[in-house]
Amino acid sequence: MGRKTAWSLVVLLCLDLAVRGEGGTDVPKALGTEAENEIAGRWSQALGMPEPSEEAAAATRIAPLQPGPPFSFVYGGEKSADLLPRWKRTAGSSATSSSVVKYRVTYSDPNTGLEVRAEMAAFRDFPAVEWVLYLKNTGAVDTPILEDVLPLDVRLPASAESGEDPILHHARGAVCSIDDFAPVTTRLGPNARVHLEPGGGRSSSEVMPFFNLDAGAEGMVIALGWTGQWAATFARDQENQLHVSAGMALTHLKLRPGEEIRTPRILAIFWQGDRMRGNNLLRRFLLAHHRPAPGNKPLILPALVGSWGGSAAADHLKTVQRIIEHQWPIELYWIDAEWFGHAPWFKSNGNWDVRRDLYPQGFRAISDPLHQSGRKFLLWFEPQRVCAGTDWAKFKERPGWLLELGEGTPEYKQRDMNWGIPHEDPRWVVWESRRSQITDGDLLWNMGEPAARQFLTDWLSRRIDEFGLDWYREDFNIAPLEYWRNADAADRQGITEIRYVEGLYAMWDELLQRHPHLAIDNCASGGRRIDLETVPRSTALWRTDWPVDALHKQCHTFGILAWVPLNMSGPAVLKTGNEYEIRSAMTAGINVELPPPLDPESTRQAKALLEQYLGIRKFYYGDYYPLTPYSQANDVWMAYQLDLPETGEGLLVVLKRPMSAQASETLRLQALDRSADYQVTSLDSGTTEVIPAARLLDQGLVVRLAGNPDSALVRYSRVK
Repeated sequence: MGRKTAWSLVVLLCLDLAVRGEGGTDVPKALGTEAENEIAGRWSQALGMPEPSEEAAAATRIAPLQPGPPFSFVYGGEKSADLLPRWKRTAGSSATSSSVVKYRVTYSDPNTGLEVRAEMAAFRDFPAVEWVLYLKNTGAVDTPILEDVLPLDVRLPASAESGEDPILHHARGAVCSIDDFAPVTTRLGPNARVHLEPGGGRSSSEVMPFFNLDAGAEGMVIALGWTGQWAATFARDQENQLHVSAGMALTHLKLRPGEEIRTPRILAIFWQGDRMRGNNLLRRFLLAHHRPAPGNKPLILPALVGSWGGSAAADHLKTVQRIIEHQWPIELYWIDAEWFGHAPWFKSNGNWDVRRDLYPQGFRAISDPLHQSGRKFLLWFEPQRVCAGTDWAKFKERPGWLLELGEGTPEYKQRDMNWGIPHEDPRWVVWESRRSQITDGDLLWNMGEPAARQFLTDWLSRRIDEFGLDWYREDFNIAPLEYWRNADAADRQGITEIRYVEGLYAMWDELLQRHPHLAIDNCASGGRRIDLETVPRSTALWRTDWPVDALHKQCHTFGILAWVPLNMSGPAVLKTGNEYEIRSAMTAGINVELPPPLDPESTRQAKALLEQYLGIRKFYYGDYYPLTPYSQANDVWMAYQLDLPETGEGLLVVLKRPMSAQASETLRLQALDRSADYQVTSLDSGTTEVIPAARLLDQGLVVRLAGNPDSALVRYSRVK
């Protein structure tokens, strides 16, 4: 049996709980292979087994690895591995839907009253399991110190039968650079250690919280849900074991009577075959189980036009009327910052009155005609950063409502940054990622203070109704970690962050419950709060503050599509001859700029470019395969494939960069039915050819492009 099975069962048998699959006959078709589904079935068979049976241990080779649950903590100076066997254990499960079974295991300390509860979910349609830990003081006095809480802590075999080293795949996070979302590959040889944390408390700043641990032909994908300072470590020891752990970067706290905290969410998906199989299982899983659904419909990202909030309403209305009158297929109109307070926008957060010099009739004058034409409206907010001297700064008088930095000069301030430093420079990465202030005296709204959170929730809810919003855009241009840690006492380290993160989720959930049609655009300086907990609640319509040009957009798309299917890039101008730029901006939605008023024929051609995208948008919700290496060079081709296996069709996006001397590129397609023929169609020339799948898979498809730069869209479908 391969190592992948061992890895899977280590995690599952350590969960020490079963999912029997009871309830309902309308179980969805499993997306795993037979071998992957067998592993999921073995998880179900593990109910109530404190340790794997001898038969299971022999078959899976996990006997040398630690028994017990796949999490750990230190309590009163003792390790949980020593404590839990002495504590009372209870377990239960219940079917919650045709595809998900939720279950729990609780461990109770009879001496102090600490209760540790693992809330878990197994999926009948995926070889996956996810869980969150809750820790509660049920006693009458403070607990001993609880520290090093790791909701994921397992040891795995470190080498396959072939002797190959495992490889860790992940992606850089967003730091306003061409490097945003760039793929990172690390071979975990003997004594290797990789420790990863985001910058400054924003969950996808510097590094994304998604990982693929690749053993060659098998492996596991791990995703973390924590919109704060998580940490993950992959360390190989002398005994040929791979220690994988993840959780908050810092926990060292006592719990007060009745107090409960939660940990980051952990997702593990197991795969066999090519490592992109694991990434595509993650993409499918997120779309199936963690996808926003405004109006109870799975979110489809829009074709949108963005505009600056510091422009007059009359200018916005001219654009809106042009979109409506000329029937541009635009689905969302976006107004960004500076509609409030005064210019510049970044000094006005906390003065949230609408600028009547710009919007004398408010925002209904814009949202109403959009709604009447079947379109939607988005507005920017950044309510969690409060500028000194503004109306909301007065809430500092209310204990706990606003968090501030410690005495002295803040370590990271945007105004001290040297914008002339290349954005790939390590100095830029650190300062841009971890900046705690944009302006002197910036304060952080405390989402962990219930009264403050309720005030903000109610205030935003009223604005959503008053302004007629369909999308609430939340920016977050502040690294909160310094604020959180400054607020913690020595014996309560981590509590402010925990309460803040819990409060953020509570506010978003309440807004979505009050406004079922609402969608949330999660910006955070462009793509810096993307994780397993934000993805189901929001999406990033602006994934980076550095879209710059076609090359940057291509690199960002190439990297992020391997992990997160729903995201959007910066804008491209809709005009004939700009296909290369437009195709570089395509993702699961598209951000466009309307061209200046054109003659009727030019307008028709420009609209046709957007209509072409809308006709192929569905492919971005399928599987993703890079067909060329990742590169930031300006003299290469970059291409990727989007595949819909259920319908046997797909799309190739081919981008030839300006300095490339190549006239053609041969692209070997992935994931086709080898026994079938495929109709291959150029969406540029309209030419069609029927080609055997074996030729496309083994020899590849030759794409010829004469221009510099140039691009091609190639659609394929299985011949019935």
